[in-house]
Amino acid sequence: MLATRMLALALTAAPATAISGAPLPVITRDGQAHVAAAALERDAGIVIKRLPGRGGGSEFVACGPSQCAPLKGVLADGETLLAPVAGLSEALNLTANLDEGRRHVTFGPAQLDSSSTTGTARVGGIAPNLRLTKLDGTTVTLDELRGQRVLINSWASW
Repeated sequence: MLATRMLALALTAAPATAISGAPLPVITRDGQAHVAAAALERDAGIVIKRLPGRGGGSEFVACGPSQCAPLKGVLADGETLLAPVAGLSEALNLTANLDEGRRHVTFGPAQLDSSSTTGTARVGGIAPNLRLTKLDGTTVTLDELRGQRVLINSWASW
């Protein structure tokens, strides 16, 4: 069961990096701040993707420089996708900084607390520090691999 959960995680060995120095225009819908997906991709390197599925494919994922995570609350305004600022912050572990008029937002890395890399692993979160034995018998930890993309392929025969 643990192996199945681990495979479902977006295992990331790097903390979030600075995303956007340039302010992104905010679009308000139903009292909530949103950002156009095209602006996110062009100016912040965050890609919003619609997942294929039943019912018209209303599930989305946000992919930043170091991780991808499910994103809720995406709106379609004609051909334009609008990503919720609060949802992006939560999904990609970012801090959203809105200006005083709530017309522009910048994203930066959220402050990591000591519990963010220990305890229960969450989808889209930073993987716990695992110690693994490589095929040659040497060990490696995820902390040693920070800044690199990591794929852990595990299986069980039970």
